[in-house]
Amino acid sequence: MRGQGGAGPRSLRRRQRCRRARRVRHRVLDRARHRQPGGWWPDRIGDDAVIAHPERRPEAGLSLIELMIALAISSLLILALVEVFAASRTAYLLSSGLARTQENGRFAIDILQRDLRMAGHAGCVNDQARFLPGNVTPSRPALISTFLTDAQQFDGNYAAVGEPGLRFDVAITGYEAVNTASGNTVAITSVPGSATSASWTGMPTALFDDFPASGTAGAPVPGSDVLVLRFFAPTGAQVTNFIPGDPATIQFASAQSGRLTEGLANPGLFAIADCMQAAVFQATTVQLSPTPPAPGEMTVASSGLNQSSFVTTPPFTTGQAMLYRAESVVYYVGRNASDNPALYRMRYTAGPGVAALAAPVSEELVEGIESLQLQYGQDSNTGAAQTPTGNIGSSLTANALVPAADPETAWRRVGLVRVGLLARSTEPAAAEQRSDAAGGTRLSALGVTFTPPDDTRYRAVYEDSVALRNRLFGN
Repeated sequence: MRGQGGAGPRSLRRRQRCRRARRVRHRVLDRARHRQPGGWWPDRIGDDAVIAHPERRPEAGLSLIELMIALAISSLLILALVEVFAASRTAYLLSSGLARTQENGRFAIDILQRDLRMAGHAGCVNDQARFLPGNVTPSRPALISTFLTDAQQFDGNYAAVGEPGLRFDVAITGYEAVNTASGNTVAITSVPGSATSASWTGMPTALFDDFPASGTAGAPVPGSDVLVLRFFAPTGAQVTNFIPGDPATIQFASAQSGRLTEGLANPGLFAIADCMQAAVFQATTVQLSPTPPAPGEMTVASSGLNQSSFVTTPPFTTGQAMLYRAESVVYYVGRNASDNPALYRMRYTAGPGVAALAAPVSEELVEGIESLQLQYGQDSNTGAAQTPTGNIGSSLTANALVPAADPETAWRRVGLVRVGLLARSTEPAAAEQRSDAAGGTRLSALGVTFTPPDDTRYRAVYEDSVALRNRLFGN
């Protein structure tokens, strides 16, 4: 029982339990407010107990749809990067091929220019002037050649010299490749083909046999012209004494002997010239570097390649005469050891006193030259009895230039050479060059059109006109 003015025992106990429950609740809530990760959350706070459970962590990771979207975006980015790198590589190969082609084309033109300008160099007076009718007499021929007998020399029968490398009476000769005249089309192949003597019109068998054999490095390829040049070297040694006879003796300034050996270790083909006469010969013995101040000396006997000597030759003017190395070279397009086309130079040489020319050496000059096309500017006066005017009257191929009756005179009237080169990149460019139909560059040199293969190599044509410096009017 309880009194009216106070609470009974049961009411008191209930109030005490409520106070305890509130204290417990406050303690739990305080711990919850200051909990650390991994703590416990209150689940229910009752009058008698508190039940708790571990903390619920938030969800982490990707759903399948999110993963597929991420993979698709990544694939697109990778494809874009691959395309960028592929385009960069293509642009690099194209620019590299273009640069290499331009470099090779300029270098090839420069080499041809240098030797073409020397064609006809015969010392003080050029070869064209020496062969003018008024300057030639039996006692003073246009060009003395010890490769002829005295009788052949007297008759001016220079054709009796059987070796193409020794025909110094004709400073320039060309041979036209079959079906390469202006207006023709030439098919180019990735790997150059093999040529025969019939690949050029009028080429002597002796000249073709001097080329490297088919299938070897340096063998000539069809569809490209051949150019033969003969001249006295640009510099020489001053002659200090000339003693005719068999053997004849030629003495020269030993300090200048290095000019006679530039590029060759043991030369044997030489020329001597002043303003009255010129001669080509093979030295029998050579002493280039005697003990100073003794002069250099060589002898010339009618042996070896020489069919005669300087027995009846008028003396050369001491102090005016110069001694030169005689150069005879052939330019052509050949196939190198890597089966690529290249510009080659074949040089004729012979050691002192030997009975035959050395095997011609073919030097690879510029890789990537696929075709050499030539046209020759002929003087308006073409007759042997006419004096050249210095005016170029026509530009002709070798076939059209040479008449059957007098080919030597026709070549002596050439004063200009037009050169056309087709050059290609050494490596594929990874992008096909645009054709005419696509607005690309037309591959045509001196009227000859080239049809290239689909090998993605960059190709370009280079042309130049070279005046023969030693045949300029009045020279």
